[in-house]
Amino acid sequence: MRSLVPYLLLLNWLFLPAPSFADVPRAHPPTLLRDATLWTATGQVLEKTDLLLQNGQIQAIGEHLAAPPDARVIDATGKIVTPGLVDMHSHLGVYAAPSAKAHQDGNEMTSPTTPAVRALDAFDPEDPAIARTVAGGVTTALILPGSGNVVGGQAFYVNLYGKTVADMAIQNPPRAMKWAMGENPKRVYAAKGVLPMSRMGHGWVLRKMLFDAKDLRDSQDRFDKETTHTGQRPFRAELEPIVALLRGEVLLQVHCYEVHDIETLVRISREFGFKIAAIHHALEAWKVPEILKTEGIGVATFSDLWGFKMEAYDASVHGPQVLTDGGVTVALKSDHPVLDSKWLINEAAKAHHYGVPEQTALQMVTRNPARLIGLGERLGTLEVGKEADVAVWPGNPLRVGAQPERVFVRGVQVVGDGANAQAAYSGTGKAIGISHGCDE
Repeated sequence: MRSLVPYLLLLNWLFLPAPSFADVPRAHPPTLLRDATLWTATGQVLEKTDLLLQNGQIQAIGEHLAAPPDARVIDATGKIVTPGLVDMHSHLGVYAAPSAKAHQDGNEMTSPTTPAVRALDAFDPEDPAIARTVAGGVTTALILPGSGNVVGGQAFYVNLYGKTVADMAIQNPPRAMKWAMGENPKRVYAAKGVLPMSRMGHGWVLRKMLFDAKDLRDSQDRFDKETTHTGQRPFRAELEPIVALLRGEVLLQVHCYEVHDIETLVRISREFGFKIAAIHHALEAWKVPEILKTEGIGVATFSDLWGFKMEAYDASVHGPQVLTDGGVTVALKSDHPVLDSKWLINEAAKAHHYGVPEQTALQMVTRNPARLIGLGERLGTLEVGKEADVAVWPGNPLRVGAQPERVFVRGVQVVGDGANAQAAYSGTGKAIGISHGCDE
């Protein structure tokens, strides 16, 4: 028996939780960007203004700021500084590069409703596309499960700098969940001969799950009101995220293209009393801004992606402007790897080309997505006290092909001076290959 001890100890070590590496600096010298043009994403543009990044936050904004003794001072004369971009619909790390079956972890397509699965548990921090993406100025992403299921699972909030999952995870984030309406779940489950193969079945699958969650919530409420308790509080792990949604504790992000699917989603949300944070892709949303405004639902869309399937035939390049004019909060996103998220800023540039005012277009990739994912108080604008996620551009970021020359995440320069610190954390031998996933 003694001869087995070393092997048992080895097995025990192998299954210990992974250590938390300390490679990402938590304390670092402050940085002062001097004489920049600040596109603050509040609608305000500040010329010849200094920006002080210290202790992971924007410490000060103003003219002729005094540099702390240990600060790095960067001359930003002639540069445009924006908040780091926020991509609120990404599959970085769960559809990791290179595009191979081994790296396709974004869809648990074994049941139409999988609310308990988490993108966190599939996220690969060595995805080489992360380094590409932060080089494009994206500093924050909401990592979503794919849209093969009616209920895909729970989202994961990340900063795009770090060696491990723990390094990159945003601390104390809201909870978010991904659902999908329309053709994707129909296609997947019709092929399996499993409910739902039609929108009728889709609606029932959702409602049945919500009925079960409502019954569980109500039984928990009755238990909590009892003065003396016998037994344990009712609990079902597979329904816990849906109960939390019914309690208003989860931000619901829903893949949804067509008007009739938008109406079904809203009808079910009214029936069960939950809120929808945003509909994603939403290429027919421009037809019904009044519904979205009334319900307080945001939109995360493409600027001009069109025609790749039936649900995308009625897209309009003027959709973002029509929705904005209709009082709807609009964000632009990548759906990486459907669009390479390195070029997220290009979505704002195209929206501006089609008539969205310059600063409004910037807000669609900074302030607005930050608000729609529940982080608007923390990031998405250049304001004192916000997180120090910043991109420095050599010229107008909305020109064709624009890329930043420096990117800071939590006040740390990740991109700049010819280096990309995140690239050092890419997996050895993993080539960068961007290809379309199954989430359009």
